[in-house]
Amino acid sequence: MTAKDKLGDSCPTETISPCLPTGPHRFSLQVTTGTVCFVLALLFYYGAVLRIEFNRTDFLDLNPYPDAVEYFAQANSILKEGSPTIQIGYDKLPSRYPPGYPILTIPWLRFLPHNAILAPFRTNQTIGLLLLAGSFVFYFVIGRPLAGGLAALLIATQPAFITFSRSSISDLSGGAIAVLAFALVYLGLAWRRRLLIYCAAIVLGLSLCIRPQLVFMTPLLVAMALFPANISWPKWFIHCCLVLVVFALAASPYFILNALEFGHPLKTGYEFWVPGLADKQSAFSLHNVPPQAALIWSEITASWDQFRVANLFGTGTYVVPAFIFLSALGVAFIRVRRFEISALLAASAYFVAIVTYKYVESRFYIPIFFLLVALAVLPAEWAVGQALKGRFSLWSIGALAVFLLTCIGYPSQSGFKPMGGRSQAWDDLHYANSNGKSLWYEAQKEFSRFFRHNPGIVLSDIDPVYLNVLLPKPFVAAPIDDHHNYCYSRLWHYGKAEALRLVQNGLDHATPVYALLPPSNNDDRNVQRLPSIRGYTWKRSKKFNSRAVVMTLTTDAAAPTLDSISRLME
Repeated sequence: MTAKDKLGDSCPTETISPCLPTGPHRFSLQVTTGTVCFVLALLFYYGAVLRIEFNRTDFLDLNPYPDAVEYFAQANSILKEGSPTIQIGYDKLPSRYPPGYPILTIPWLRFLPHNAILAPFRTNQTIGLLLLAGSFVFYFVIGRPLAGGLAALLIATQPAFITFSRSSISDLSGGAIAVLAFALVYLGLAWRRRLLIYCAAIVLGLSLCIRPQLVFMTPLLVAMALFPANISWPKWFIHCCLVLVVFALAASPYFILNALEFGHPLKTGYEFWVPGLADKQSAFSLHNVPPQAALIWSEITASWDQFRVANLFGTGTYVVPAFIFLSALGVAFIRVRRFEISALLAASAYFVAIVTYKYVESRFYIPIFFLLVALAVLPAEWAVGQALKGRFSLWSIGALAVFLLTCIGYPSQSGFKPMGGRSQAWDDLHYANSNGKSLWYEAQKEFSRFFRHNPGIVLSDIDPVYLNVLLPKPFVAAPIDDHHNYCYSRLWHYGKAEALRLVQNGLDHATPVYALLPPSNNDDRNVQRLPSIRGYTWKRSKKFNSRAVVMTLTTDAAAPTLDSISRLME
């Protein structure tokens, strides 16, 4: 007998997975088991994410650069000025990234103290919690409480989920909004409510402001054409067209903002800041498939060896081989119906787009990782259901074993350089507490404590966008010279000459000028990079400890220094 034969023919026509007997005793047992699994998922999430004291970790440096820093700066700019900009020196500039995720952080930003630097982290913690609860409620609503608990437990123990639930970037929100769109389409088809499919179109349209790559999920809206209703073909055609119109209207803010800031709906902040990347090769090409395939294979076989974003917030692993195997087992339980057709089209289109994309990043596959949970839960639900009925077979015991290995994340590898034979569940619970202090945050905090009442211009190797958000107003931060994250733009330039003009302008207006340097082994070399002004000398402040090096530009009563302009123009 096949897996489908074992399931029987009693499933509703729109379900995507096995239905188990739903008598009062059986249903009560499934509710209890599903609830226990959900509670376990919440406990693990608390231990791995919610209990982290971010102010005692290096997370406050807002890695990776410039992603997290620009998201945080945009959120502050939207809240205070109404526009999603970043600041370098006195210049207000566009960001590389769309403003959707920064907007999500604003509710936390409004109420958290101390410049609300924890807002991005609290936002992702909240999204992660909603994703867990939403998964359980979704399956409970459709009459599968056991699957709800198992799905929540599978999500909670995915390394990618834990990693980005404690991050300060947009990948988790992008994956969560994709899951929401799929859930709305499923319920729309199952309950025969077109309104839910229109809601999915709105969600997908708005998602472009979070992760533009989610535009490739739009084949999901073919569900409107497959909607199970007997209506005339003109009405059917009108609904098919109208759902695309709704999607286009919801997506329009993203394109309008691009047109206003960059002069074209399809241009983004990358064309402004890193135009050379767009010139070298097309964004999507078959030439990108081999490195993407190598990346996928390294994930499947737990053989990755490069430092990546997942190492900043977690163990470095995105998925474990057991999860991939469990998802593959789920294919045997699928019955192809309307939802499966639209879901497969959307997931395939997105996968093809990412696998041909020029940026080789595992985190771009996070929406696919989350959608695979719907597959992985099918054999797990069947196997646990068999166990609840006291029926054990080689197949059910094997599926249970793979499910347990998936939840504990074994075998996998963690850290950098990666170590094999690790359990992701164990490492996730112990990762964050081993992190050190934030060098950037501690440096600016000390600086603000001593000089907050003497605002001025601050030259620093700390990201200027980061400093301009955290330093008290009217402090203005800028790079020391041309060694910074914003040096590739053809439309905006900041180098040694611009630093000199900024300092000279401050002196002309009697504005104090400081240099803020995080402690390093090259303090003397960094000091030599500071612009020299005739008649002024950089003097090291004696107020500071090992957290920062602060220099103040003071009047030189002795012999003047060399002419700064001639030195800079050599």
